[in-house]
Amino acid sequence: MKVFVQWVSGRRYRLVLLAVALVPILPVATTALLTLETIRRGGVQGSYSALAGTVGILAFGTISGADSGILAAVGSFTLFAGVALGVLVRSTNSLALAFQGSLLFCVVGVIGASVLWPDPSVLIGGTIEQFVEIFRASGATEDQLANIRGWDTLFFGLLAAAVFSQLAAALLLGYWWNSFGKSGGQFGLQFRMLKLGRVLGIPATLLMAGSLVLDLPLIQNLFPLALLGFWFQGLAVGHAWARAKRWHPAVLGTAYVLLITPLTGVVILIIGSMGLVDNWINLRAPLHRLT
Repeated sequence: MKVFVQWVSGRRYRLVLLAVALVPILPVATTALLTLETIRRGGVQGSYSALAGTVGILAFGTISGADSGILAAVGSFTLFAGVALGVLVRSTNSLALAFQGSLLFCVVGVIGASVLWPDPSVLIGGTIEQFVEIFRASGATEDQLANIRGWDTLFFGLLAAAVFSQLAAALLLGYWWNSFGKSGGQFGLQFRMLKLGRVLGIPATLLMAGSLVLDLPLIQNLFPLALLGFWFQGLAVGHAWARAKRWHPAVLGTAYVLLITPLTGVVILIIGSMGLVDNWINLRAPLHRLT
């Protein structure tokens, strides 16, 4: 992996071509590549690479006959998101602060979208009804169909959660790749120290508590973001303990495997709860004397 990353990042055209090729199949890797490019060469050079990638996507759309407008919009967002993440890392010199910045961006996005479009159904049209018909054909009960119809109120929250998970994964991947270079940071150490901090952690905790008793659309839409933020922090806690106590790799491996099973929601909730507790009671404090 180290040799491959160094080869790809050694020439701009290699990185841009690979980033363009990965847009339709693995967009998180595209964002991570532009994050790496920007961390190493700066925001201006990263923007040039993103522009070159956008031109490449337009050319690909024209040749393939796909809707080049939509393809370019999605592709350019994927590319320039990596530039933004790289600029965050360079300006803060901290993985944790860049992580917090990406979460804050998504929170602001949800709040802004909720103000501009109080009724999300205006944007998603009959998409929810199409899902209802699909589930009805599969034998879903009326109660289950009613729950599906309620998805439209959570549209902004679910969309933001998907975007944040991609941004956070790309940030971690790009930062890890950057650690392969001569001046790369200590990815493992910074990841194990990852946390929301008091500024984001306190509102996120209050929001999660409030979501249990308040059925306000904005609070319900922000809940997935808060949970994902604490989930990443919980992962950092788990990796910190695994390294300090020299746990077998299968321990953490099992947690990751369970994320692709029907127990996904339960696993995210458990790890997220661990991250929430860590934000108030430093669960990594007992490890300081061991590392």
